[in-house]
Amino acid sequence: MGILDQPLRRSRKMSMTSMIDVVFLLLIFFMLINTFGSTQVLRFATPAGERKSIEKDFNLAPVFIRADNSIDIDGKTFPADALKGEMQKIKSRAAEVTLMIVVEPGAKNQSLIHVIEAARSTGLKNIAMKKLKDAEAILSTPSNGGAGND
Repeated sequence: MGILDQPLRRSRKMSMTSMIDVVFLLLIFFMLINTFGSTQVLRFATPAGERKSIEKDFNLAPVFIRADNSIDIDGKTFPADALKGEMQKIKSRAAEVTLMIVVEPGAKNQSLIHVIEAARSTGLKNIAMKKLKDAEAILSTPSNGGAGND
């Protein structure tokens, strides 16, 4: 039997049904995970490096966001709705106030957003974020910019 005597194989046509099903499933998946509303972006400038204050009337105000999402300022715990009033008090302490936000591991991002929004709404522009160890080192130094002074 020669090559010419063998029957010709017909090419099989692929069914597009499976591929279309997968495409529709992916389409539905991406539609479900997409947010249709506008998302609010929280922008704040980060400094290029450490800056020394030239103001004589300078105050460093530490704000701790604890793992249980409580917000501590000067050793007192404040709810999110009372932050704006407390930020006004912090702003009136000195001509230049730097708000140092310290977030403990396990705290929710929403608590951080509450603090930043309250600071921004009262006009505080100098906002720094530090790790807990770094903040403790800064606050334990004698020249901490008047932190804790009322």
